[in-house]
Amino acid sequence: MIAILPGLKTIIGAIFKSARLLMEVLLLMMFVLLIIALFGLQIFKGVLTHKCIKNLAPGINITHREWGNYIQNKSNWLVIEDVDTMVCGNGTGTGRCPTNFTCLPGVGFNPNSGYTNFDNIGWALITAFQLITLDYWENTYNLVLRASGAFYIIFFIVVVMFGAHYIVNLVLAVVAASYEKEAKRKQEAKEEEERILELRRQKALLRAKDLNPKERFRQCGKKLTRGFSMESIISWATEISQLDEEEETDKQKKSKCYSFKKRLKQKFCSWTCCPTFLRLQDYLMMIVSHPLSEGVITICILINTLLLSIDYHQAPYSHALESGNTVLSIIFIIEAILKVTALNPMSYLRNGWNTFDFIIVLLTCLEWVLSTINIPTLKPSMIRSLRMLRVFKLAKNWKTLNTLINIIFKSLKEMGNLTLIVIIVIYIFTVIGMQLVGHDYENKVSILQSNKIPRWNFRGFYNSFIMVFRILCGEWIEPLYDCMRCSKMYFCLPLFLLTYIAGNFLVLNLFLALLLNFFSGDTLTANTKEEKKVPYKDYIKSFLLLLTCRKLNKPSLGKIQPAEQNDTSEADNAHPSDEVPLSNCNTRQQMNAQNEIKSSSTVEPAALPMFCSGALPLIGENEVPTISAMCDPATGGRKYENGSAVLMLETVEEVQQDLESELSQPAVDMNCPDIAKQSNDISEDNKTEDEKQACSIEEEAAKNEEIKTEVKIMQPCLPTMCTEKCTCCNPLKTTFIGKLFLAVRTLMFKLVNNRVFDGSVLFVILLSTLTLTLDDKYLQNDIKVQLALQYLDYFYTFFFNFEMIVKVLGLGLTDYFSNVWTLLDFFLVVIGWLSMLGNSIQAFKSLRSLRTLRALRPLRAISRWEGMRLVVNALVASIPSISNVMFVCLVFWLIFGIVGVQIFGGTFFQCVDENNERLPISIVNNRSECDAYRDIGYQWVNPKINFDNVLAAYMALLQVATFEGWLEIMANAADIRGIDLQPEMGANPYSLFYFVAFIVIGTFFTLNLFIGIIIDNFNTMHKRVKGALVTVLTEDQRRFYGTLKRLFKAKPVKKIPTPKNKILFKFYKLVSHKWFEPFTIALITMNVLVMACDHYGQTKMFALVLNWFNLIFAALFTVEAILKLLGQRQYYFTQAWNIFDFLVVVLSLVGILLDSSASKKQGVSPTILRVFRIVRLARLLRLVRSLKGIRKLLFTLVISIPALFNIGLLLGLVMFIYSILGMSLFRDLPRESPINDMVNFETFGNSMMLLFRLTTAAAWNEILHVMINSPVQRQFVSFTYMTSYIVVAYIVIINMYVAVILENFHEAQEQELAGVTDEDVDMFYEVWSNYDVKATQFITYDQLSDFLNELKSPLRIPKPNAVKLAALNLPLTNGNMLHCLDVLEALSAVIVGKVTESEPLKKLSGDVYKMSMKVFPIRSTMVTITTTLMIRKEFKAALTIQKAFRKWQVRQYHKTAKKKLESSYSSLRKSLRSLRSSRPNSPLT
Repeated sequence: MIAILPGLKTIIGAIFKSARLLMEVLLLMMFVLLIIALFGLQIFKGVLTHKCIKNLAPGINITHREWGNYIQNKSNWLVIEDVDTMVCGNGTGTGRCPTNFTCLPGVGFNPNSGYTNFDNIGWALITAFQLITLDYWENTYNLVLRASGAFYIIFFIVVVMFGAHYIVNLVLAVVAASYEKEAKRKQEAKEEEERILELRRQKALLRAKDLNPKERFRQCGKKLTRGFSMESIISWATEISQLDEEEETDKQKKSKCYSFKKRLKQKFCSWTCCPTFLRLQDYLMMIVSHPLSEGVITICILINTLLLSIDYHQAPYSHALESGNTVLSIIFIIEAILKVTALNPMSYLRNGWNTFDFIIVLLTCLEWVLSTINIPTLKPSMIRSLRMLRVFKLAKNWKTLNTLINIIFKSLKEMGNLTLIVIIVIYIFTVIGMQLVGHDYENKVSILQSNKIPRWNFRGFYNSFIMVFRILCGEWIEPLYDCMRCSKMYFCLPLFLLTYIAGNFLVLNLFLALLLNFFSGDTLTANTKEEKKVPYKDYIKSFLLLLTCRKLNKPSLGKIQPAEQNDTSEADNAHPSDEVPLSNCNTRQQMNAQNEIKSSSTVEPAALPMFCSGALPLIGENEVPTISAMCDPATGGRKYENGSAVLMLETVEEVQQDLESELSQPAVDMNCPDIAKQSNDISEDNKTEDEKQACSIEEEAAKNEEIKTEVKIMQPCLPTMCTEKCTCCNPLKTTFIGKLFLAVRTLMFKLVNNRVFDGSVLFVILLSTLTLTLDDKYLQNDIKVQLALQYLDYFYTFFFNFEMIVKVLGLGLTDYFSNVWTLLDFFLVVIGWLSMLGNSIQAFKSLRSLRTLRALRPLRAISRWEGMRLVVNALVASIPSISNVMFVCLVFWLIFGIVGVQIFGGTFFQCVDENNERLPISIVNNRSECDAYRDIGYQWVNPKINFDNVLAAYMALLQVATFEGWLEIMANAADIRGIDLQPEMGANPYSLFYFVAFIVIGTFFTLNLFIGIIIDNFNTMHKRVKGALVTVLTEDQRRFYGTLKRLFKAKPVKKIPTPKNKILFKFYKLVSHKWFEPFTIALITMNVLVMACDHYGQTKMFALVLNWFNLIFAALFTVEAILKLLGQRQYYFTQAWNIFDFLVVVLSLVGILLDSSASKKQGVSPTILRVFRIVRLARLLRLVRSLKGIRKLLFTLVISIPALFNIGLLLGLVMFIYSILGMSLFRDLPRESPINDMVNFETFGNSMMLLFRLTTAAAWNEILHVMINSPVQRQFVSFTYMTSYIVVAYIVIINMYVAVILENFHEAQEQELAGVTDEDVDMFYEVWSNYDVKATQFITYDQLSDFLNELKSPLRIPKPNAVKLAALNLPLTNGNMLHCLDVLEALSAVIVGKVTESEPLKKLSGDVYKMSMKVFPIRSTMVTITTTLMIRKEFKAALTIQKAFRKWQVRQYHKTAKKKLESSYSSLRKSLRSLRSSRPNSPLT
């Protein structure tokens, strides 16, 4: 199937390309899960079995066996129905038992049928995975805090923020990055293919021109168009088009479909062009294309939307709404008829919006027909709901909606491929689930609590399909509990975990990755540029003239007539085809005419050839372009075929060539200054987005620099307008009072700009913020604290008033009231005065409610906290985009809400008994039967969340979108039978497809747009921080620049020197051995395995063995620390990991001592023992050093820490404000489930714990249900409080967290692509320290070859490397020494490759080199003596000289030898002669 559908290749390719990174992320996830599970195993082992047991009556004595039976008897427990509320604790901050009950451990089973616990490593891992996936995690959160204490919220904060938001979103980052690379590669391949095809087409066209002389004549005739009759031009164009498309036309004519299509077009799509009908078309055309007509239709759409929105179940004005909808439907039908008449059917249907509108009109007519027939099984209201789709026509004028629709259409193909993959994945796991566990649900019904088969099961294909879709949405733990009750655990666990990982982690993250790939936040930013708009009175005036059959007096409009005589040179001044032929080059008139033509849906602007003055004769002033004029063949607009008017179109090649030639002509007629100016504007608009953004960022950066460098000057006290109009105060400036006032203002100005003053104000703000936490429910019982807080409020009010006066005097009224932060200060000061007034005067008692706004006081700290102010500024900058997407989401949700009201309105009612249990239909079938049994407690009730009106539908859809309470809503929808009929389980199962469609469109698509907006906003912030010059660099230059910056962050460090003592030297060699660290890692792994063997309820012997193993491992790690101390001496504490190991060893020893003391019953706190016990888990972190993949992924966390810290502070501030508001508004909520003694708004601590849970939108619907059912506050206040917190905290701030992770992961990936990472730099200096022990930053030239050979990839240059060393051309200073930075920079340049230098890159590189002088100041004093290339050349020269010298020596040797031989030979001859002469009678003679 992948080979058949090419679109799947990109998605499947992205999955395979991300396999390596995904395995590393899953390895990191397993590592984190192991730490969480071991922590829970050590701390929370067995605590969830604590229960409240009823005390025995006084004086009763029972045996130990009887006591065991007594505490295991459920009748003696505090609560029987709800197991979770029975969990208790005896420590500080735990849930206490009421009077006459005692909290005892080891009673009964764990919550959720024993599946939620940390009693052994298996259940601990499952519970840890539940926590990081945030599925029903609030249950575990409440249980553990109730049993162990509220201070363990720190554990959950770390798990949620690091595990759930970081580790899980790393999967999204990996999938998104892989999909982006694959899509980019595919796009580049497609562009290359198109370029090759274009070259082939041009080559074929040139070949055709060479072979066909008529083609050449056609090109020459383009410039002479106005000099010939239009009949001849039409004939030429027709012939050429026939020549170009002859083969294709022959093929089409052979098919029967082509002939049928031609006959159909002649009969229905071409109407007779009689003069009367054409005049009617003229008139209708001007009406339907008029902007005021479009405005009227838009108003009708809005009215139609409003009428559909205000409809609800049993509305008293339903008949009036129906009449209004009928009238509006008739209006839309008339509009469609007028447009079809004015444009002809073919031209009408060519416009996508017209086709869309025509389909809605047909559906309206179909609804009327079906309502007339009155089919009982069919609901015409469902078709009526489709009228809401007409609201998408607003996209023509609503830029954001138009952009989103474009995004949808662009991504439809990829969405279809991804949807196919989703269906395949769901199908696979559906079939697997049916085969593995489907039959077990029926076989083990008796062991279930309700003796009924669970609603969510694997019985049948449809039920399995919905179950797998639920798991894909993130709800897996509760159906897993049901599955394990019915089937075997080793079937259920792999099935659910694999379904969740493959479906949620991969497929749904691919959905978001695809969306982010097609989305750019800039497109959704509010358009700040104001366009010139024509006044509405002109529209009305022109429309009234049209209604009176009169024409506008516009000199720029006229019939398009051909020129009888025309100069060929003037025709060369043609402009692009989106301009209108005008006289005198009047630009304003030209734009008006162009707007009129663009507003028409009939004639494309590109189909009209446009020329400057001189190309056409002067046009009549009292004429408008009409359909009859365009139907005249002499005008080039239309020609007649069989008595019908059709549009004359050029071939595709001709249109493209004309467009390219016109756009490529830079020349503009300078005799037309307006046109020249307009062309300059067009050229400005044609700039790339990067250049525009770079210019804007550069201007903004310049402004910021000016603001920073500007000297603070005291501004005038009053605005300029006041000083200009009131001159009576000017003489006072020279008086004593004026001088005194100026001196006081100067003093106040200095005080305002003093850091001590700012620090004192910040201190008082924090102090006042802390006092707000004391105003809880129990404060009313402590009168002294109340009085102290009242006096503190007076002090704060006085202090903040003093601050306001000082700032007003120092800054002046203009500066004070033009700054947002000082306006906030002023607002809070006014609130303080009004609340004091309400407390003091009984008549103003209603003003006491303003005390609630004191919760906004912490916002004042934002302006004084740099990091948080940056985050808030980024959030404020995103408000336009976020508001746009918010409105679009509301529109999408409104459509689903209206459809939901039409489908489910009034159908959720059910009959319940006195226990609020729904009755079966065998007892009560409808409402009348339920009302008949009202005397025995039966009631006909409606759930609080329903679809009876649009507002209720919005709340229901919000629950579905956040996956909280959505299962109950879907269950109610699946059980409906009709209005006033008792629901039955599974009566309407296919209604769930409504919710599936909403989850895909309303949740996966619209809500994920927030991530796209925030990511784009962070990109903009990064560009602003990096500077304007970075934005104009190419991709290779940007990578080179990033690599260059990374090189100067680190510097060489001193290596631990070798000890001189022989004994210490042996220890040093031992700890430095290559097998020492792997041996330590093996010990840590074995220690982890031993800790994982711990479990609840183990025997004493097993516990004793584990304790001995713990002692052995503690002794081994102590020996390791001692060995390192002996070998590395005092340098042991210079490394961070050594300090970490030493602390772990010390704390482990202390824990062992405390454990031994506790065994001797010496009164050691169990909490302290637990803290020291978990210290052993810290050894697991040492594994990070040896796992390279995990270390790279954690690098993303390291570079994200500053931004995540600021976002965390902002989230904490929001939680703080809402907790103060919650204490003030909802402190008196009744304690009904889920509100209890720990989950409430009664105290600040409980409020913060509850709001932290709500940050993940966990069970927010249950809290809201209690709020709206209690009389504490109005329902509007409850809805506003809860929904605003969910939107701000869960949708916005948490998505900012996700955006930071995605962006920094992308930055880490950019380092990988650049070739040199921070890890490579660290490796370089680690090897460097072996050759430069004292960290002098220099090594000798002789060491360079060995050094480069010892490096690791990608910096390594293996031996033999002499030639490559010379190619590096490294500079050498005195003594043939090389600097570390020169070597690293040369190696990085080899990896990065050749980069084209530009002026911005040179400037940025110069700035980086200047900064490097601070890290490496010695480089400024370096003097380059030679280079490695020169040394190589000298070496080669020396070799050449030596070789020549040796040859010379050989030659000289041979010469000398020859001379010696000759001399010896001559001497021998001489001796022979002498001998011969001395013996004349010798025989030799």
